[in-house]
Amino acid sequence: MPIQSTSNPNTHHDGTQGEKPKLPTQRTIDLIKETYCKNLKGLVGELSQSEVTYDGNLVTYNTKKCCFVKTEKNYRIIRNLELSVGVELIQANDEIKKNVVLYNKQNDDLVKALKLVLTNTKEAKLKFGELRDAANKLSDCTKDSCNKSQMVLLGCRQADECNDNNRDVGEKLPDCCDGVCEIIDELINIPASMNGDIDIICSASAEIVGIQTFSNIKSLETFQVEFSTNSKAFDDWIKQKMVAGSSALNILQEELTAAVKNLTTAGFTLYSKRNEVEIADEVKDYLCDHKCGCIDHECGCQQEQKDPEGRLANCKCDICTICGEVKEIYCNDVLEEPACAD
Repeated sequence: MPIQSTSNPNTHHDGTQGEKPKLPTQRTIDLIKETYCKNLKGLVGELSQSEVTYDGNLVTYNTKKCCFVKTEKNYRIIRNLELSVGVELIQANDEIKKNVVLYNKQNDDLVKALKLVLTNTKEAKLKFGELRDAANKLSDCTKDSCNKSQMVLLGCRQADECNDNNRDVGEKLPDCCDGVCEIIDELINIPASMNGDIDIICSASAEIVGIQTFSNIKSLETFQVEFSTNSKAFDDWIKQKMVAGSSALNILQEELTAAVKNLTTAGFTLYSKRNEVEIADEVKDYLCDHKCGCIDHECGCQQEQKDPEGRLANCKCDICTICGEVKEIYCNDVLEEPACAD
């Protein structure tokens, strides 16, 4: 059935009445505008979702960062404790062990030396006692009246003390007897003094041996063993905490790395969604209120009657202007001539 044309001048080919008919370009723009308006709602929803995702990733990042920083601080404390105390403690224990062994050997040598000194002192005291007895006997002999003549002959007494009037005055003693009186006096007096000295030495030796007995360094061996056991247990605890802290720090570092990646991805996604919303919004606004005369029905018809290309001439000029601006952006100002083409 052939299509009948209507005689109503206000009726157009699209069935509308009382309105100017729209050009195909305008109808296409209207269709695209509706499409952008619908897409804009979805893009706004995606933008909101991206913002929430970014905020969530930011909270996760801050939480992971806080945990990582605190764990790292605790790990550094344990590590520094191991380096400054644990290692030094173990090494000091080894040195103490060597010193205790050396001190015990020196102590044993000292005990032997002290006992030897005490033994020799006792023997010397006995000998000095015998010497004192001999000095006493010698003193008794010098005082005995039966020995007065011998004492006179030795020059230790005067002749008149013995009523010996027959002795020649000025008689001289033999050279071998010079100073014999002083020698006799020393043999009588010095042993008593030496006996007192050896008595003091013997008492002091016995006291030193007693002091050494009560300050026996052998007890350091037990102390050193206990110290070694406790210090090793403490160092093992530090190492255990350090290994656990290092493991936890590695895990948190991996989680923090993942949080940084997720936050970076969420940031770029949010930026892209904002660009998409802004682009769709700008395109929608432009399509709703465009300033281009190329799609003006009346302008187009008038230009189309005079010049078939006149209706798009302005658009063509605008595009050329934009192309020129774009080329200027990428021109190399260092070169004498622009790097971009005309």
